[in-house]
Amino acid sequence: MTLKFIEGFETYANAVDLEQAFPGSPNHVGFTFPTGRRTGTKCLDWDVAYTTSWVYTPVNVDTFVVSEYAIVGFAFKVLDFGSTFDIEFYLDNGNSGDGGGVYFAFKGGTSNIGVYRCKQFGVELIDFILYELNTWNYFEIKVKIGDGTDGHIVARLNEQELINWTGDNYHLGTTGLQVSRFNIFFKQYWHIQIDDMYFAGSNGSYNNDFLGDIRVDVIHPNGAGNHTDFIPSAGNNYECVDEVIIDESDYIEGGNVGEIDSYSYPDVPTDIDNAGIFAVDLRTISQRTATSDNIKIDGLIRTGSTDYNASADLSLSDSWSNKNFIFERDPSDSNPWTQAKINACEFGMEVA
Repeated sequence: MTLKFIEGFETYANAVDLEQAFPGSPNHVGFTFPTGRRTGTKCLDWDVAYTTSWVYTPVNVDTFVVSEYAIVGFAFKVLDFGSTFDIEFYLDNGNSGDGGGVYFAFKGGTSNIGVYRCKQFGVELIDFILYELNTWNYFEIKVKIGDGTDGHIVARLNEQELINWTGDNYHLGTTGLQVSRFNIFFKQYWHIQIDDMYFAGSNGSYNNDFLGDIRVDVIHPNGAGNHTDFIPSAGNNYECVDEVIIDESDYIEGGNVGEIDSYSYPDVPTDIDNAGIFAVDLRTISQRTATSDNIKIDGLIRTGSTDYNASADLSLSDSWSNKNFIFERDPSDSNPWTQAKINACEFGMEVA
């Protein structure tokens, strides 16, 4: 699987909700979720004068392999910036910018993004990218960590390539030649919004390079599907999982391997271009309540009267967290998704 994660920030009411998708992110002050760059959507908004906050993304040591390109894209709009502090982004091997990868920053007092190669004991500027204030832009960057001359960093703004650098962006021995984190350090006196984010890698058949200016659309269950094996906390099964904003007060519960719940969904927005459908991400908010630690969850798509599972099931913790199952192709024929194909599906989950 090449596409690793997508995020449209649609289902969050506050920063506590955000931590279910971005686990361990400290300091819940400052984040709100106003209207995004399209009507009826949301975005992440940071507008704080006197504090800072890290956002820890799902990129970790298991996301990319050695010498694989890590690719990140997101929309942003800067409404105001501090004169002293930078907003910092680390797409590296986890050594605080010193080990390998790329570091980039929205620079304080300017409308520039500084792009830096990581090196031992610091970073070194490659170039600046100028962006327009108070308007939505789309930034993309990809990096391969290389020791010597095979490191590679490419950066684009609004699908225009502005930086293409090769060289040494690794200086800490013979390990760590893979990206193991993408974290963001939001600083005070900034007002910035982020929307429509994706993470991808180069080791796969699909979505293995820049995707361009993408959009993330979200649909929610609106009826019962073919399977209703799980036990609802109240009412109908689908009514316990149909909320637009995360709500842990109602839920469904399954405890036996092979139990399945599936749901019908409304049609996707009609203005989506079939050529721009890169994947379907089946997202659940799940937790383990059994004492056994071996219970897992698996994503499920039902189309054409046949059930198809995700490529791998996922373990659960004893706290609520996002579990994402990305289907880059229609599992019934291995061909690209279209509006009609998505509209014909039920989506659900299985106890594994």
